[in-house]
Amino acid sequence: MGYGMSKEKNGKAKKPKNKKPRNNKKILNISIISFIIVLILVSIILYTYNQATREFFDKYLFRKDVYENNLPFITIDGINAENIYAYGKNILILEGNTLRGYNKMGQEEYTIDVSIRTPLFASSGNYLCLADKNGKRIYLISGKNIIWQKELEGEISNICINRNGYIAVSISDTSYKTIIETYDVNGIKLFRSYSSTANAIDIDISQDNKYLAIAEANFSGIAIQSSIKIISIEEAKKDGPKSIVHTHKAPLGDLIINIEYNNRGNLVCMYDSYIDYIKNSVREEIVNFSSEDILFADIQLNSCIAKVVKNYTETGENETELHIINSSAIENRKVYILGNTPQRIYAYDNIIAINLGTEILFINNNGWLKKRYNSSQEVKDIVISNDLAGIIYKNKIEIISL
Repeated sequence: MGYGMSKEKNGKAKKPKNKKPRNNKKILNISIISFIIVLILVSIILYTYNQATREFFDKYLFRKDVYENNLPFITIDGINAENIYAYGKNILILEGNTLRGYNKMGQEEYTIDVSIRTPLFASSGNYLCLADKNGKRIYLISGKNIIWQKELEGEISNICINRNGYIAVSISDTSYKTIIETYDVNGIKLFRSYSSTANAIDIDISQDNKYLAIAEANFSGIAIQSSIKIISIEEAKKDGPKSIVHTHKAPLGDLIINIEYNNRGNLVCMYDSYIDYIKNSVREEIVNFSSEDILFADIQLNSCIAKVVKNYTETGENETELHIINSSAIENRKVYILGNTPQRIYAYDNIIAINLGTEILFINNNGWLKKRYNSSQEVKDIVISNDLAGIIYKNKIEIISL
């Protein structure tokens, strides 16, 4: 057969097969979805690493700005700020011998009868410790209920509590300079620690219930002698001779201010001129106040240290920054540019509140803004938990959900 068009058996010529038409609608949909995914990824990257972009999103997309007179509030009259506390999802107000709990809408949810003149508050997790400053009465509270209460000998000067409800109480006005009593969540006294020469400045219990840390200062010499003592709670319960597992004497003249166990079990110690931490009995300095122009510092966070630093730009202008430093890995830090100089900072667990006068910034440990509060007047005081904040004025408390 010669070359030519092939034929079927019936003699008809075969028709060439038509190509399947392109699905332009499907291609368009895929392109749109791909563009959206890329846009989301770029937005996430910019939000994470660029503060200017993050502030734009926070203000116009996430609506994180809140304003005075547009929030739930509690009316107060002549109540001292020291009688107001943020605990979990409630604002607590001590009036007379009644502790009142208000929810985030400013509605009273419960009352607890207590015998307290001047309150000392401390909370962690689901537990609240309430004590009578320079008095004898102490309470452990969880939610709306009193777990236990006691009347102690001497005068209560300080308290601390961990997430498991373990409490340590610093007691003065006895034959010793200071007595520290430690209790478990059931109110059982575990042991006593005594000091005849030094005053207890601060105390803290590790989150695993294993250690009690005591920060002391002896003022009787020519210069202040500060020291740290770490006690094994298990050994102390047995009156073990090795109950003191670590001691550290600071250089003469260095005043210890407070201490805080972070969530990795390292003890962070703040002095008047530096901050260090103790890990496995080894001390390492984190912040030295003389090396930077530090305006404020706070260690009352679960894993971080907050400091406000004044930097000077190339043009000589002041630029104020919030530095959030991981207290277990000091090379890991976040920076938030504040601009104005704060009047005061507050810290609790995972939240840092920056009082700029008529503007309050609430920032988490990641250096991200949770809320920005705008006021027409100077803010008197602030109380914070991880869930909410109370902005305290003379006649009201405005409530911000965080």
